[in-house]
Amino acid sequence: MTGKRKGFTLLELLAVIAIIGILMSILFTGWGYISEQQANKKAKLEIVGLKNAVTEFFSDYGEYPNCPKEICTPGECLFMSLAGFHNEDGGLELPPYPPKIPTHLFHFDLSAFDQTEIPDLSHDGGKSLQLWLAQTLGKDPAFLDPWGNEYGYRFPSQKGQRGPDIFSKGADGQENTADDVGNWKEE
Repeated sequence: MTGKRKGFTLLELLAVIAIIGILMSILFTGWGYISEQQANKKAKLEIVGLKNAVTEFFSDYGEYPNCPKEICTPGECLFMSLAGFHNEDGGLELPPYPPKIPTHLFHFDLSAFDQTEIPDLSHDGGKSLQLWLAQTLGKDPAFLDPWGNEYGYRFPSQKGQRGPDIFSKGADGQENTADDVGNWKEE
């Protein structure tokens, strides 16, 4: 009479663990690729939304968003202009112009603030307005790409085109690398 086996051998257990490991690595590699593709698509969609808002700003005021005094970053300039707080000359505008921000893309509700609570612009060279906006909106006053980096905005363009450059620096946060997404081109 032969004895019955009651368990797995060490070799069988190692084979099962190896198969599970291979399947998990395939799953994680595929998930990373899918996540990156979704982030790229979202960035492209948001760049189109920004392009349309900048085009509308140009149509209304005859100038692209700019900050000649350079008191804010290019991303803050873009946000402040599309939120209505920068006028066509790059100066601060109070009360603000109607916003051009595509709220469905960026989840900014600019109707949520009370204009009587807007701080005095003479403090900190206008920085008090940016701090107030950040507190009111619960976010930095800048458009962030899917990787948490500020969208790049440059006017005048360094690409030799008529309009500004609008782009995402991609997952690495570095400009002019292979993972950069989009650039606004005059059509």
